[in-house]
Amino acid sequence: MTAIKDIAKYIKKNPDTEEARIMQSLCESLEQGKSFDLGSIYNMKDKAYNITITFIDEWRFDRHVKSRRLSKYLAEAAEDKTAS
Repeated sequence: MTAIKDIAKYIKKNPDTEEARIMQSLCESLEQGKSFDLGSIYNMKDKAYNITITFIDEWRFDRHVKSRRLSKYLAEAAEDKTAS
């Protein structure tokens, strides 16, 4: 996931900006499974906005892939259990 590195770099280089605060809040919300006001990203500068949107897309894809792998593993485990 490269977008998380981009967000980390942006926050480190621009720690006192509103964009960095929003990015930090988004990352914390996703990590903790809490809600986040997506409307807050719309007024970000273009570079920060694009990094944030890419991050959301990559995070969602990653979660989807992990979920599918977990579902497949659980289905295989259930089949193994019934075969025993």
